[in-house]
Amino acid sequence: MYHGSTEVGATLISATQGSGANSAESAAVDYPTQLERTTRGLLELNVAVLEQMDKTIGLAPLRALQSLERLGPSLVTALGNDLDMLVSTASRLSDRLADAGLITRRVSPVNRRATILEITDAGRDVLDELVTTRTAALRAVIEHMDEQHLEALLVGTRAFTAARHTLTCGLETTT
Repeated sequence: MYHGSTEVGATLISATQGSGANSAESAAVDYPTQLERTTRGLLELNVAVLEQMDKTIGLAPLRALQSLERLGPSLVTALGNDLDMLVSTASRLSDRLADAGLITRRVSPVNRRATILEITDAGRDVLDELVTTRTAALRAVIEHMDEQHLEALLVGTRAFTAARHTLTCGLETTT
């Protein structure tokens, strides 16, 4: 059970809502603005974790590892497309990742001019470190939340993640 008080949660909520909010203003909620304000703590936490990871691997290589984990064995062109970068840039990035032992590069059996990239166990270890670091940072915060606020946070973030997934999947199929 997480400890903390409703007072802590109420203080966090009122601090993120801004001043001068009354019931008339609440009736006409500007959800994007409120969401931007109320998620600043989550964003700050994630940025701090990414800055910590950036010291050991860098953000572009980290994004590439996440992409390859999600895509599975992929051509350099697929990595470039997924990261919205030129194939030549993706190729140079994959060279650096391969040199570090985080991915493997091999010639495609179908097209000898194409290169297949695959994440290694060492690459997965880097992603595991990211998850472990982020989880520890989240745990340090949620230990100060009561169950009611924690459950509300989970319900809201699950719904947001599902809506974003639907939106991004819809965009991917139309492009």
